[in-house]
Amino acid sequence: MTDNRFSAVQSDLIAILEDIPPERMRLYVDRYLGKLQETVIADPDLLLTLETYVSCHGQMNELSSKLFIHRNTAAYRLMKLERLLNMQLKSTDSLLLLHLVFMFRSILDIRGKEASLPEVDMNTTPYKLTRKV
Repeated sequence: MTDNRFSAVQSDLIAILEDIPPERMRLYVDRYLGKLQETVIADPDLLLTLETYVSCHGQMNELSSKLFIHRNTAAYRLMKLERLLNMQLKSTDSLLLLHLVFMFRSILDIRGKEASLPEVDMNTTPYKLTRKV
């Protein structure tokens, strides 16, 4: 699986993670993002804030800069997320766990898109590729 959203290191990690059964990945995504996904309707910025915070390795200034929000707004959103998820987001263990969960979610999304693509039989397609001489 190749996707331009990921660095070379992330792509290598994804290659390793792809051996994990999708059901197991879905279990972790639902366990750690389930409450948040239910809340997204009321506050759609929370999921984006969390994903950006994790991708910024827990750096508040980088988070606020990437989202174009004030640092206090970012801090308030993170406080809401900590209460909702019942975890300390500054903890490296939490950041690692959430990073894996977001990678699982990306893998599942990509697999879902690949599975929904129709297969094309090049022998029966009405469009023939011809070369002009």
